[in-house]
Amino acid sequence: MDRRTACLQQADAFREKALADPENHDQWIDEAIKWLERAREAGCRAAITVERSDDCEIPEPARMVDDRDVRLKRGIIVRQ
Repeated sequence: MDRRTACLQQADAFREKALADPENHDQWIDEAIKWLERAREAGCRAAITVERSDDCEIPEPARMVDDRDVRLKRGIIVRQ
């Protein structure tokens, strides 16, 4: 099981505790929120590796597109 799934299961367990224990509902919901945030963080992590060989040319990175470069034309987004 990956870390994200484990965190989501833990959040579910705290939500169930919140329903079963109305006196401490807020405390259990706070714990569930913490586990949901941990799950989100675990889902955002990615490892990317790139190997470069001597006979391979690496192209220049594409320029960043900002909102001014995007135009709406006849329902189709056109990038210039």
